[in-house]
Amino acid sequence: MRILRIALCLLSLPLYAAGPITFQSQEIAADLKVVYAVTTADVNRDGKQDVVAISNNQLLWFENPTWKRNVVMERTSGADNVAIAPLDIDKDTKLDFALGADWQSTNTASGGSLQWVTQAGDVHSIATEPTLHRIAWIDVDGDDQVELVVVPLHGKGTSAPDWTKGAGARILVFKIPKDPLKEPWPMEVADSSLHIVHNLTGVGREIWVASAEGVYALKRAPDGQWSKRLIGEGAPGEIKVGYVNGKRHIATVEPWHGAGVAVYQEAKEPWKKTVIESGLNQAHALAWADFDRDGNDELVVGWRGKPWGLALYRPVDGKWVKTMIDDGVAVEDLATADLDGDGRREIIAGGRTTNNIRIYSVGK
Repeated sequence: MRILRIALCLLSLPLYAAGPITFQSQEIAADLKVVYAVTTADVNRDGKQDVVAISNNQLLWFENPTWKRNVVMERTSGADNVAIAPLDIDKDTKLDFALGADWQSTNTASGGSLQWVTQAGDVHSIATEPTLHRIAWIDVDGDDQVELVVVPLHGKGTSAPDWTKGAGARILVFKIPKDPLKEPWPMEVADSSLHIVHNLTGVGREIWVASAEGVYALKRAPDGQWSKRLIGEGAPGEIKVGYVNGKRHIATVEPWHGAGVAVYQEAKEPWKKTVIESGLNQAHALAWADFDRDGNDELVVGWRGKPWGLALYRPVDGKWVKTMIDDGVAVEDLATADLDGDGRREIIAGGRTTNNIRIYSVGK
């Protein structure tokens, strides 16, 4: 009977195909101001992914594997820097950076600068848009050339306490001209009906956005007309796409700067939504990656309010199991990339009030 009771207890535990996932951390910067964004790119063209980051007043990159700091630009873009997207814009074989700056979260009448910055630190203006908040390179028209998608947080003229009254945020798409130094960047408005558009992601040629009205997909037709459709209901403030059991999943923070995290499973639209977390303080960053190489992505979530932290959410037997990774970063942004070439992705976390950047590698 005792053996039977033990067996039943074992059967009731979550089953991990490859055992628990553990991480080792390395801090590569500890004296920055607010780390608004982190991403990765091969800046020096040596075949390794470097860490790219922006703080209030700096654009910088850290060279893999020594993590030597390189400051590209400082105090020339109009504080605060808020969004970064690397690309060789002028096709001179040297990586450039699209940069969103002059971040003024409640000023919906002016401010918000968009520019591209060369690796040498030269700054070239593209446009301005109040509350410009997120940017991404996406090939929206299928011509194998990416466009720069720009998302402000709020619509022009809106104000607290109800940011959903009045104009929607203008989601802008800029095409790189033949001579970006001398020519203006052609621009289209993909949509202007949504509010509190806190983040976006590219899915094929579509722009998927998290807004107060829900998760929407924006698509450009061959004739240049834009349409939108509802993917998931709610009022999310972040959005990332991963794959679990062969199906696409969306992770969101619910609501904007909120305490919850939701996962939407691919299905007949709108997708099925499951709330997997409700106890965080200012959740602000998400990332998917298959850390244990079992064919399913795990979800990484970071939050910036005390007690701040970073955690892993893993699908196990139909449930999402949470494991804390670290409490030493007030997470403002996250990225994942295979930094050491071992076939597994690392996590890169940038801190708000902690002013630091840490890299997390799967334990050996």
